Amino acid sequence: MITNKATFAPKVSFWRREWRALKKNRTAYFFIAPLVITVCCILLYPIFKAALMSFQYWYIAKPIGGHPFVGLQNYVGVVKSDYFFTSLGITGIYLAVTVIARFLLGLGTALLLNKKFAGRSLARALIIIPWAMSEVVTCLIFVLMYDYQYGIINHILMSLHLIDTPLSFLGEGNLALNAAMLVNIWKGFPFVALMLLAGLQSIPDDLYEAATMDGASIWRKFLHVTMPMLRPVSMIVFLLLVVWTLRDFALVYVLTGGGPNRATEIFSIFVYRSGFDYYKFGEAAAGGMILLVFSLIFTFIYLKASKAGESAS
Repeated sequence: MITNKATFAPKVSFWRREWRALKKNRTAYFFIAPLVITVCCILLYPIFKAALMSFQYWYIAKPIGGHPFVGLQNYVGVVKSDYFFTSLGITGIYLAVTVIARFLLGLGTALLLNKKFAGRSLARALIIIPWAMSEVVTCLIFVLMYDYQYGIINHILMSLHLIDTPLSFLGEGNLALNAAMLVNIWKGFPFVALMLLAGLQSIPDDLYEAATMDGASIWRKFLHVTMPMLRPVSMIVFLLLVVWTLRDFALVYVLTGGGPNRATEIFSIFVYRSGFDYYKFGEAAAGGMILLVFSLIFTFIYLKASKAGESAS
């Protein structure tokens, strides 16, 4: 009688397999251990601490001796705040306009930089300057450009007779948000352009040659060749833009501080002011957790959409 030896092979327990894998790859684990420890200390611990604070009493202006648990009281306080839904609305406008504008402007720039022309290498090097500059330096430059009396933007508009009197770009509620979004778009679109340019250069020329032989126009080549081939990198770029914009803080805060009259108070500034202006650190932690949940939701949605797009293609 012939028996299958594999049938009677002793089963190795889960922990023993993991221990063998650990011993086999101990050198690799040794090299990544500093990174794991750093991430846990710098990222995971603050998140855990903020999550814990969001369920505790942390109103520094009225200390009660200790930080007892208050359940969902901090979250209720955030939602009942007079400016909670206002800041969400401002954040929604800021998110939609800047993400779409940066993507479209970056796509157009990538298509231009993908063409052969004199000085293309120099143009590719110069386009990265806005993205490479720090947010504070960028904001200070635009503060000078937006200046009511001496700003170059007012000077140009008045020279072209588009306006009769200077505009207070950062001092008027209906202009401040648009001014902040313009700075965000100017600083962010080079990243999109470089990412999409890399995607364009990976598209085989054979596809365009086949489309030309079939009589496809430039527009149809763009719709049926370029955009489908750019779908994976486009989803990644769109995801990054959404997540980065949700957590945007320094740019708007340096430009306007959330003003005037909270006209530019996006949600991250609302959370900051809850903690450092009103000393409600429990509510600020709760707001931070809400912002984290929004970021995770958008991450999940776009990752699912990316996988669906890859399976469809």
